[in-house]
Amino acid sequence: MNSADTQAARDSSGGGWRRPQANSSGIERYFRVLRERAGLIALITLTTTLVAGAYLAVATKQYQAEADLLVIPASRDDPTLNTLPLIRESSDPTRDVETAARITASRNVAKRVKRELGLDESDEALLEQVKAEPVAQSNVVAVQATADSPDLARDIANGFADGVVAERSNVVRAEADKLIAGLRQQRQSAEDAGESTDALSSQIAALQTVREKGDPTMHVETRADAPESAFSPRPMLTIFAGVVGGLILGVGGAFGMSALDPRLRREEQLRDLYSLPILARVPKEKRAPTFTLGKRRFGLGPRERQRRALPPGELSAATLESFRTLRTMLAAQRREDGNSRSILVTGPSPSEGKTTTAINLASSLALAGNRVILIEADFRRPTVGEALGVRARVGIGDVLLGNVALEDALVLAPPFGDNLCALLVDRADDWLAEVLSLPAAQALLEDAKRLADYVVLDSPPLTQVIDAMPLARQVDDVVLVTRLGSSNISQLAHLGDLLDQNGIRPAGFVVVGGPGPEESSYYREAQRRRAAQSDWLVNFEQKSSSPGESETSETSTSSAKLSEAPFDRPG
Repeated sequence: MNSADTQAARDSSGGGWRRPQANSSGIERYFRVLRERAGLIALITLTTTLVAGAYLAVATKQYQAEADLLVIPASRDDPTLNTLPLIRESSDPTRDVETAARITASRNVAKRVKRELGLDESDEALLEQVKAEPVAQSNVVAVQATADSPDLARDIANGFADGVVAERSNVVRAEADKLIAGLRQQRQSAEDAGESTDALSSQIAALQTVREKGDPTMHVETRADAPESAFSPRPMLTIFAGVVGGLILGVGGAFGMSALDPRLRREEQLRDLYSLPILARVPKEKRAPTFTLGKRRFGLGPRERQRRALPPGELSAATLESFRTLRTMLAAQRREDGNSRSILVTGPSPSEGKTTTAINLASSLALAGNRVILIEADFRRPTVGEALGVRARVGIGDVLLGNVALEDALVLAPPFGDNLCALLVDRADDWLAEVLSLPAAQALLEDAKRLADYVVLDSPPLTQVIDAMPLARQVDDVVLVTRLGSSNISQLAHLGDLLDQNGIRPAGFVVVGGPGPEESSYYREAQRRRAAQSDWLVNFEQKSSSPGESETSETSTSSAKLSEAPFDRPG
């Protein structure tokens, strides 16, 4: 028992057992969730990384080339240029360059590039491959083209750079031709009138110069070269994004599952609910046999399955050691007062190991030299007799109804000598559970304590059926069995409400299904010795439970011995 369990034992002995223990800090809880869900986080991260790798394997490589256009806005003081459709100076130089960028990525330029390069794609598709963006704090427009080959990317970038200059030059030449024709008519009229034509001749000469050179406000500053490497996908960046994205999704999923998960996953959740000690930690068995119970509902879906109760002969050395620990924890009170003790074992829901715990607690107490009676109080799913390899001619129902004396109904569990007897349910029957509420139930418990040092009761889950609640009020200790990964938190809280409302303070928890101790030579040696005894014990149990005359004779002999003097203890 660790320090937290010791403190919980003090708190539960003084009342207030439903008060949670001191909560851990938020950072500790976060790291705890990350540790518990590390497998999920790793799986999601691995998946996203593999997806990123698959994307790199199948994605088409994209290449990007860039050409630069230099924009020189026309001065507003030049009367000749003011008559032409040119990009003119404005109060905001940025706007001049943005105007040039919009003109570059236009449909007219795209049509020109398609004709020159012989491309079959639509204008819209081609424009999606091109970006014309102003370069900050400059008069340069960067024309970027993306394609699936280096040469095509270069040709498209240069095509748009050359194309916009050519398109603008054609517009300027057309406008200059109109102006020149008009000025020539004016000059001819002036000559006919004998007026001076010098100014008109100067304007015509300036316009002819512009017409020859094209648009003076835009020209190609830098031509694009074929790129040496692909622009996309980028292997390092893609893998990094896959890893980071997986970590983000994994951590988010871990906290989401932790918040929404209704099942008990760790011992700290018990301490968050109750101030009770953990009496024993039963490791998960490598093989936990199950049997099919009932039929498929409406003939559909999987059959309902329940874990079979396991006797000591089928458990590992580490698991048996955990039940010895439970025995030691519960036997401490009897060493103080010397009186017989009664212990009821229950849990929040079925198939969590309560019957296995009851059987092995009783057998461990018996092997320590104590006289033990194991009472099966689960009338709906009796499995103790099958696990111990014995049958009863009469059961607990007959004893409670006064038809048979307790001594006559007890059955010896042969592998444990005369120290362990069982009071079994002879047949599953729901209505028999009602007799547990009779005053005879208290009398049964008192008689059993008179005959034995310990009375261990296997109870049904009290959240499912309330049958054993009268017995729970009378026993000395109530042990709650929970299974990691199986017990429902809400049912566990409901069980706490029931016990608290009936004035019952549990002794503590048995946590089933946790990781076992690390393999060591100590446990390997213990396992080797148990393997040598296992065949004998299993064969003995099989013989004791075989049908026929031998079984009837053995059961009768056992009952006869018990009727004379159970445990050889004077009444």
